Amino acid sequence: MIRPLLFLVLGAAAMPAAAQMTVTTTMTPAQLVQNVLTGAGVTVSNITYNGTPMPATPQDGSGSFTAAAGSFGISQGLILTSGLASSIPGNEMGINSDMLGTGGDPDLLSIISQANPGGSSNDKAVLEFDFIPTGDSVRFNYVFASEEYPDFNCSPAYNDVFGFFISGPGITGPYTNNAMNIALVPGTTLPVSIANIHGSDGFACPAANAQYYVSNTNGTTVIFGGYTTVLTAEAAVTCGATYHIKLAICDAGDTGYDSAVFLQAGSFQSTSLPTVTAATLSGDATAAEGCDGGRYTVHRPQGQSADSAYTFDFFFTGTATAGTDFTSIAGPVSIPPGQSSVDLPIQVFDDGITEGVETAIMNIFLVNACGDTVTASAMLALIDYTPMEIQTETALLLTCDQDSIPLNATVTGGFGQVTLAWGDTLNSNTVYVPGMENGTYTVVASDECPKQVMVDVVVDAGCEVIIPNVITPNGDGMNDRFVVEGIKGRENRVRIWDRWGKEVLNVGNYQNTFNATGLSDGVYFYVIDVMEKTYTGHLQVLANGRKP
Repeated sequence: MIRPLLFLVLGAAAMPAAAQMTVTTTMTPAQLVQNVLTGAGVTVSNITYNGTPMPATPQDGSGSFTAAAGSFGISQGLILTSGLASSIPGNEMGINSDMLGTGGDPDLLSIISQANPGGSSNDKAVLEFDFIPTGDSVRFNYVFASEEYPDFNCSPAYNDVFGFFISGPGITGPYTNNAMNIALVPGTTLPVSIANIHGSDGFACPAANAQYYVSNTNGTTVIFGGYTTVLTAEAAVTCGATYHIKLAICDAGDTGYDSAVFLQAGSFQSTSLPTVTAATLSGDATAAEGCDGGRYTVHRPQGQSADSAYTFDFFFTGTATAGTDFTSIAGPVSIPPGQSSVDLPIQVFDDGITEGVETAIMNIFLVNACGDTVTASAMLALIDYTPMEIQTETALLLTCDQDSIPLNATVTGGFGQVTLAWGDTLNSNTVYVPGMENGTYTVVASDECPKQVMVDVVVDAGCEVIIPNVITPNGDGMNDRFVVEGIKGRENRVRIWDRWGKEVLNVGNYQNTFNATGLSDGVYFYVIDVMEKTYTGHLQVLANGRKP
């Protein structure tokens, strides 16, 4: 069968790469193993790539990757591919094959021959190293992907394969150095391959173990037509013994239609130790006495299934005392099935004693298969709470000559971010208020404890309304006008009637200018509105020999 390779390669070259995945090809194989793949409980050595010990330069078929959240089964890790690692990110469009000319591998050829006797393997990427575990098992997570999907699911001649071949004490298998392949379809002895995990192609090829298959037709993260769900490779080992593992992948039958395996960062591990973090509601790991406290969050060990509960024990160290300085937590504690973590909240007690910074360290421990105690820990810092105090002038006496005035306040003490609010004016040290109105204004300080303190500021505008009951408009410059104190600059209206009910004045924004010109002496009646208050009374006009 001749596959339309050249046409599809040219079509792929014109397509832009998507930003859902970033691939970096600057690390050597040794750096990829030591800095990306390896997790807790294993020590690695004797790293080779395609048979070359510790290559000093990066290799075309390997690299590291980071995927955008939700775009791929594994968010970051190591890539091995039969093509160029740099070609992997981008839109799926059928084919983007690279031909490396790196040849085949005998163990991969053995797997190929199970379905296609006499078949060939090409374009290999083989990463090998020794490791010493501290636990009684070793495991890591991976995803297999291929351009052979979805059209060549049932074609033995093009059944691209890979394998994770482990050898060492207690292991017996059919591969080199009695190695066994631990890249198996879950619950079976079948090797993970295109033929053993795929969907239906709509023709004569029925689906196989399709619950582990993800179609990527028209996908935007990687170029492959399909890939597996996240799978786990694992094997029983002896603590402290030396083992060898070979991670290998190749093209089968031809040198096109690349495949790749993505290994999760940090997942190659032996000791299954959970991780623990500490935080408060404010987002850091500092809690104040008498405030909302904090929490410890314990996460399942990487790669550990969430199908069942995970139980752990712990103890506290540090300068603070559980039950005295903070809440005592009884152990052991379990992470419930279906959850990846559990929160353990604490309260920090206000003992009224100045103690400075104290520490509360949660330590999770286990004894590994080598008899060593290993721990994971997280610390909360406990500090004294300093009460908030607001500094401001609490009483202001004005002279009724300012439209508006600033009120200022500062605050000391508190925990975390402290804010000031004047009514609806949030997070401000200063607010402007009317200068010709009496008023009481409240400033509130709030912190992340959370606690609040408040202070009232009383403003006396000095605008008391004083209304005279007699004027003598005789032109001598003394008491000639109807002067109402505390009215200027304030919203007002002045109305005056004579004793027969005739209105002689009706004016807004009164400026103290009424002098009864043209009016006879006698008693007059007034109504004065100032802001929202009304004053009534009588005014006597005594000209007493008014000047012409």
